[in-house]
Amino acid sequence: MDNTPNIAELESTKRTVKYFEGLLRSTPNGVVVTDASLNIVLVNERFSSFFRQSWRDVIETNLFVWLQQLDEGSIELWTKLMESVYRDGYCCDVNLMMTSTEGVKCLSVNASLVAQESTEDYGMIISNWRDITKQIEMEEQIAASERLAVLGKLSASIAHEIRNPLAAIDISALNLKRKLKGADNKTKSQIDRIIKQVKEAVDTIQSLQDLVKLEAPNKRRWDISDIIWNVIDESELPQSVHLIKSMTKNELFVDVDEKQVSIVLRNILTNAIHAMNNQGTIWINAYKEGDDNVKISIKDSGCGITAENINKIFQSFYGTKVKGFGYGLTICRMIMEKHGGTIDAKSEEGEGATFILSFPFADTGRSI
Repeated sequence: MDNTPNIAELESTKRTVKYFEGLLRSTPNGVVVTDASLNIVLVNERFSSFFRQSWRDVIETNLFVWLQQLDEGSIELWTKLMESVYRDGYCCDVNLMMTSTEGVKCLSVNASLVAQESTEDYGMIISNWRDITKQIEMEEQIAASERLAVLGKLSASIAHEIRNPLAAIDISALNLKRKLKGADNKTKSQIDRIIKQVKEAVDTIQSLQDLVKLEAPNKRRWDISDIIWNVIDESELPQSVHLIKSMTKNELFVDVDEKQVSIVLRNILTNAIHAMNNQGTIWINAYKEGDDNVKISIKDSGCGITAENINKIFQSFYGTKVKGFGYGLTICRMIMEKHGGTIDAKSEEGEGATFILSFPFADTGRSI
């Protein structure tokens, strides 16, 4: 008996192969099939794109090559995923994180055993990789908006109730400092500590009030260097902080709400001072980049921000402080977005942090 497939069977097989190839190409999710040793036997272009590769560069490699490019703990999570698949035949979604220079990407992964007639092929797993980064960002934005709305209603009354007693404490501490000029160093240090803590509390109240005032920007044309100088003059920097400035006049024009941009600059300067424990150097550089953007770079000589945290600092209410890594930088990003601009941060632990603000350049030949 002739077991050679006929032409009709071959054509049917080709159509089936093309059909499944089309399914792999059209799905918005990454699809990977691995054998019992985690060698990749089938993969689509979407999965490969997560790692900036072509499917031809990924096929026949081991999945661990790509798991190692994800954040710490991903291999352990995958191991638990496999245990669930071999035990139950499938697993629920597991979130794996990928941090790169472009930011943090969240990949939701589920998997199941591939049904096979041959026992030789047992252990093959098909996994589905879904990029849920935007979904998580939207959920965080909704949650942040809800929290900001609650804070907005409370902040005005809180600010009024706290500012008055703080003013009394501040005046009393200053009077004590004047009257006790001849006191011992320990007493002077305690009075200075009271004054310092009062100032930090006032800064917190100011952050709350900034939150209430965050409305649609009332834009007009400004030389950005004028706004920077005004913020510096109002900031009362400690004498132990050295400020190095580099900016030009009558060149860096932007259409902005001066009060809102001042909030951003004041917030970043305050964070820089705190990061340096009130002593160190801050570099402020304002410049034009190309024909379309005006940028402000603010760098400090503080302890820097870890790679793990650098991508989280703009998340709403990250950390426990009200200002700094609380909602302060969230407000800064909201303000920059309302102005059609951006705010970014870069840092190496122990090397200080740099915040870069970017605004659309306002052509002096055009009115706002």
